[in-house]
Order: sequence, then structure tokens, then C-alpha cells
Amino acid sequence: MASSTKAAAATLLLLLLGVAAGAVATAKRATSLPMPSTGAGGRRSAIEEPGPPVPAAPAPATCVGSLLDLSPCLAFFKDAAATAAPPGCCAGLESIVAAQPVCLCHVVNHTLERAIGVEIPVDRAFALLRDVCRVALPPEVITSCANKGEVPPLYACPVPSA
Repeated sequence: MASSTKAAAATLLLLLLGVAAGAVATAKRATSLPMPSTGAGGRRSAIEEPGPPVPAAPAPATCVGSLLDLSPCLAFFKDAAATAAPPGCCAGLESIVAAQPVCLCHVVNHTLERAIGVEIPVDRAFALLRDVCRVALPPEVITSCANKGEVPPLYACPVPSA
């Protein structure tokens, strides 16, 4: 069972890291295209003159990075008899609640579960948060879960280049 838990955690990490790396690569390509410059008379100059720096487009706000902190908790979700949190699990939950608590809506709405193929019972997730890790979830987060427009996407699909 321990090896299947490790395999599931490794699969989750690889999946989420792959999605994050793809989004970063797309953002870098979109911001690193050279700007054409023109010389006198509106013709292109043989030597490109440096222009003012172009501000980088902000990366889309997603939950993939913060939800990686849940990977140590997968063993707890898979083993219904577990009563203690695996090492690193509570710290990961604290990190998510501190930085992007609304991302836990992907657990409530089962989005994360469908993305990684691991069942995450919502009652077990809340028991882990509240009873095992003693992490308080801001009440407005649950309201945000009902209003899906306020929840950042789990990940952003790269925009096809022209």
C-alpha cells in the first residue's frame, strides 16, 4: 500500500508540474518575441535598436502550484482508517489556507479529484483540516466555492501560438 501511495503522489506531482511548466513556457514565449523597429522613412533597420522593456504579462492565477502542497495528504485520503496526518500534510494545508484558501474549492467541487484520478472525500478533507491538522478555514471560502467565478482555475491551458 505504501508503494501505491508513493506512486500516486509521484504521479500527482508529475502531472501538476507538467501543467505548470507548460504554462510557464507559454508565458515566456509570449513575452520574449522581438519587436520590429523601423529606421528612417519607415523601413526596417538592418540593426535592431533596443526599445523600452516590455512588461511581462502577468501569469494567469491558477491553483496548481498551491495544491501541490496537498500531495503529502494523499495517503490520508486513500486510507479511511488513517487517523494521523502524513508528514508534511498539515504544513501543506496551512500553506494553502494562508496563501490561496479559495483553491481548496477544487477539493470541494471535485475538480482536483477528476484531474488526478484520486478520490478525495470532502468530509475526510474537512476532518483532516479541522480535526487532525487544527487549521481554521475562513468561512467565506465555502461561499466562494458556491460562486465558481471567484475560484481561480486549477490550471491554465497554454494559448496556441500563431
